Amino acid sequence: MNKITTAIAASTLLVGLAGAATTAQASVWSSTKVEGLYGQDYARGFNGADKDEAIFTIANATGFTWGDTYFFADVTNVNHADNTSGTHLEFGPRYRFFKPEDNSVIKGVYGIVQADMTSNKFTTKIVKMAGGSLDWNVSGFKFVKTHLQYRDDPTKDGSSVQFNLVWSKDFSISDEKFSFEGFLDWTSGEGDGFGSESNLLMQPQVLWHANKSFAVGVEYQYWKNRLGIKGRDESVPQIMVRWTF
Repeated sequence: MNKITTAIAASTLLVGLAGAATTAQASVWSSTKVEGLYGQDYARGFNGADKDEAIFTIANATGFTWGDTYFFADVTNVNHADNTSGTHLEFGPRYRFFKPEDNSVIKGVYGIVQADMTSNKFTTKIVKMAGGSLDWNVSGFKFVKTHLQYRDDPTKDGSSVQFNLVWSKDFSISDEKFSFEGFLDWTSGEGDGFGSESNLLMQPQVLWHANKSFAVGVEYQYWKNRLGIKGRDESVPQIMVRWTF
């Protein structure tokens, strides 16, 4: 990992931790997660060649009386340094405009803005997004959220649309506690010529929770047209370890 990427990664993680601690003081609730993942045969090498990869992630979700915020940062390829290493950061506050009755199918209506930052050897960019979000009342799930946003990648002509689905469900087998979590992102194509193809990224997870803080499990990553590159697909199971505080 080059010095610039390392500095950005370290700064990002420190800002995330400081921000999580600060916002938690004035929040209704807050949860911070630190995760380590490892998988093989990612389409990350030169021209999409297979690569093994270790990933370090920190994420924070914080709820307020006016809405909530979500932040995460991924530092990829932390097991060895080459051209595929990099940092990806997302920050998305949501403002609640409407909260229906308790038994409503929809639990909340939000406006959302989001900034996605990517930094590696090939690019450093901030993708700006904005749109609407819904929280759904789905029996048995801790939460189900959907976002629909306008998306502007500064390295592409034009704009695109992104749809997100996020979910979390707890369940038990005998006396053992598990969770089924994850997200799905679909992004339309953007730009002409050297533009991007529409792409689909999905990451479902199944975790065993040893206690309130420590969990271990498996995440499956499927990415159709990774980064909008036509025909570059990933299908990778990953080992995951998580610490929550």
